[in-house]
Amino acid sequence: MADEDKESRSRRGRSRREPSDFVFVACLLIGIGVGIALNQVAVGVLVGLGVGFLGLAIIRWKSKELKSSCK
Repeated sequence: MADEDKESRSRRGRSRREPSDFVFVACLLIGIGVGIALNQVAVGVLVGLGVGFLGLAIIRWKSKELKSSCK
């Protein structure tokens, strides 16, 4: 019974992924790649995190705006 609860929770968690989550990860990976190319990995990670959080916030804000206009 406990195993079934864990499986259903993990399946629900995977199905709730939003596009904003992927934007965050993509920005982080791009930042890491640029940092490696410029031999400044720490700077690339921080820039990727910053841009990722901004993208995450903008997409969530826009999707919230769209959901409220559809009502």
